[in-house]
Amino acid sequence: MRRKEPWPIALDIGTDSIKVLQLGEANGGLIARACGQWPFPVVAGDPEQRSEMTVSAVREILHRGDFRGRRSVSSLSGTDVDIRNVRLEKLSREETEKTLQWEARDRFPFDVVPDRLKYIDAGQVRSGTETRSEIIMLAVSEKSIADHLAILDAVGLEPEHIYPEPLAVFRMAKRSLRRQADQDTVSVILDLGARASRVVVARGRQVVFIKVIDIGGQAFDQAVAAQLNLDIAEAVELRARVMQEHAKFLGGNRKSDHEESEEARSDVDWTIRDAVRGKVEELAREIGLCLRYCSVTFRGLRPNTVLMAGGEVYDPAVTELLAENLGIACDVAQPLRGIDVSRVMPGMGRRTPMYEWAVAAGLAMRDEDIAPHRKEVKDDRRLSA
Repeated sequence: MRRKEPWPIALDIGTDSIKVLQLGEANGGLIARACGQWPFPVVAGDPEQRSEMTVSAVREILHRGDFRGRRSVSSLSGTDVDIRNVRLEKLSREETEKTLQWEARDRFPFDVVPDRLKYIDAGQVRSGTETRSEIIMLAVSEKSIADHLAILDAVGLEPEHIYPEPLAVFRMAKRSLRRQADQDTVSVILDLGARASRVVVARGRQVVFIKVIDIGGQAFDQAVAAQLNLDIAEAVELRARVMQEHAKFLGGNRKSDHEESEEARSDVDWTIRDAVRGKVEELAREIGLCLRYCSVTFRGLRPNTVLMAGGEVYDPAVTELLAENLGIACDVAQPLRGIDVSRVMPGMGRRTPMYEWAVAAGLAMRDEDIAPHRKEVKDDRRLSA
């Protein structure tokens, strides 16, 4: 009976925009049944004003779209979720949960209770002469969860699951990790957001590392503003225009951007590239430290590719500089690839990547795990996003 219910409504309240998406099944594949997006103004006001704008925007999206049901799956940002690592001796599940409650008291700057603390067992690691369990703890403060639930209540949505953004992005990426041969595949997903960038490392379908780095689109905007002596609104508009101009080169194949000749690029492109270089190199160093930690901790765990998602992927300066500095092949994720979007996004062609929908897509795909009868979706089937 559960499979006959509408899939939950995914709500992604991002830094620069709100995205609402509902998927479903049709003809053995996935379709987008309803969706909507609303951009925050460059200056979104104080938290109370931002909350009021969020409630108003989500209500409008739900009213205009053909959304069904009230079940929701939403996300909490990296600023709301605190992530810490700890190593424990191998314990039973019950003993692990009790021990983590004690550990949480010393490691988080707020009171932590069981329903606001979750953990991921990343696997066994060597610590000196001992073998221990690497545990990723994720906790949220009472205020953060209360504010989030208040928004859901105000717009009439019933919370079924609330995910940290990094795990939502990984849920989107792990759709391609279903074969037995993928169990030992080392994946690195880099979500380039407006406020921060999120790094998720996994072996097969098991997350082993999460890191939120406080460098994102806002830092790049500030770098452009300082370099060109612009106010922040002008810098945001300038970068947005350049990203839109390059979006046509960023379809399903990143090669088209590499093949674009240097002569075809404007002076503005190169000026922006020079302006953001310092921040991108700083971000690449932080990512490199994450990968080095994983390699040492998990004895030789090394990825061959970094999969990039998020709205900042539209900026070729950022993605190209990252690839140059990381020294690892970088690819881009298409969050809604293989999903029929023609019903809600008419005119969206195969070369429309929609990188910024990574979190929303991961949230919306939750019910895919309880639909084992669904046929495997091929990437080239139907109208790809």
